[in-house]
Amino acid sequence: MDRRTFLKALASFGASIALPLDLATASDSEVDTAWTEAAKTWDLFEVGEFRTLWYANFEEPTTRYEAYGFGDASDVDISMIENNWCLSEPVKDLYREYLLEEEPELDEETLDERVEDEWLEWCQQASGTDRTNIRWIIDDWLSEAPNPCQEWEHYYKTGDAQGAAYDRFLREDPELMEALGIVVIEGDCPGSSYYAAELHTGVEEANRIAAERGWTIRFVYDGEDIVRYDRKPVV
Repeated sequence: MDRRTFLKALASFGASIALPLDLATASDSEVDTAWTEAAKTWDLFEVGEFRTLWYANFEEPTTRYEAYGFGDASDVDISMIENNWCLSEPVKDLYREYLLEEEPELDEETLDERVEDEWLEWCQQASGTDRTNIRWIIDDWLSEAPNPCQEWEHYYKTGDAQGAAYDRFLREDPELMEALGIVVIEGDCPGSSYYAAELHTGVEEANRIAAERGWTIRFVYDGEDIVRYDRKPVV
């Protein structure tokens, strides 16, 4: 859900938020400012056909720093480097260069064997310029956009709107979840990778309860027409 629609939806529920006089003609800058403030207080969730919740506040990460929630290259531990081809291969290449500088007489076969056997320990113990170069490799990788097809399982809580909703309700007050009929699903069958939060109450009923209790959370049907947000709802 884009920011303008998000604000229209909240306004239709009578949410107490600061809005431009006319959302339809407001500038992108005005919408961004209003959205940033509204998202600090209000949560809006889209409800799918099979009850799955998507975080309407959510915006897809544009870098791996955002997707993985990392603030610095040092947040990437050695196991992540070891198990990620995009990180391990450049580090191996770096170690190969290091070995050739230290022992230029090494033949290709011996060089390949030593790189495979020793690169991980070298990576852990690297210092000075070598450590700086490894950090650059990691920083370049984290600065790129993530690949959902290959990496989704590693950052499912932060990589899409469904995962963000799941993560949000892992930390929610049990009283609110019980009252609204929200259930967290961690694999709906053996071997399943389905992690989600689901709304087991009708959308209208959940919104009515939330309004009565003063909770700053609302729900809309997934794909609902924007025109609906130009009308005041019953609740």
